[in-house]
Amino acid sequence: MAELRVILPDDMDRYLETLVNSGMFGNKAELARAAIVHFLNTIGPISKGYDTDTFFSPDGRIFQVEYARESTMRGGSVMGVVCTDGVLLASEDMKAKLGEPGSLVVSPMKLYIISENLIIGYAGMVADAMTIMDRLKAKTFKNADELLMSLRDIYWSHTTKKDVRPLGVALLVATLFDRPRLFEVDPSGSIVEFVATCIGEGKDLAREILSKEYKRMSIRDAGRLITKVLGEGKEYTVETLRSD
Repeated sequence: MAELRVILPDDMDRYLETLVNSGMFGNKAELARAAIVHFLNTIGPISKGYDTDTFFSPDGRIFQVEYARESTMRGGSVMGVVCTDGVLLASEDMKAKLGEPGSLVVSPMKLYIISENLIIGYAGMVADAMTIMDRLKAKTFKNADELLMSLRDIYWSHTTKKDVRPLGVALLVATLFDRPRLFEVDPSGSIVEFVATCIGEGKDLAREILSKEYKRMSIRDAGRLITKVLGEGKEYTVETLRSD
């Protein structure tokens, strides 16, 4: 067993001696060990150092990626829907929250047109999202497979290198190469295709609504669904890719 030596101030040492003399502990070493065990149990896996780098904990988790995923839950909601005549992305207009009378803040965009067949919405850290957008704008993609490979490479590079952290942003990717398609990209780099989904704050409730209300519809008829998912009485930003 490893030996731990600690130098304590005199007043702290006298206090520990008092606790030992009270009969609560056999000696100061036993008292210190109890305190350390209690501390480790309180803060959990952080104490083992598994959240300080992107490597696996014994139970197979990567805490840095989980923390990055949590940051996406604090971002504004973005929903996507595959329609009969294309695919759309919609987000709550942040002007409603940031553009108060007299405000000097210009609300950030949540939806970005990368090319004529690619639109991306994000939830999470703005700087991380802009880094991805800039890298995608510098490329030309012939099909969805090339795009998804590029996205995986970007995210993967942030979970395997020591000098970077995982990207704290989730994406909804609307494409129209051969047909309308919608993908969600997680901070871990995993990519899942959906016909309708939502990311950001309140995504669980939004997905529950979508699972009940979604049906194949035209872009024109999707307005009611957007209102139901993102909430009544709000302004929305909507971008579409049309196949007709």
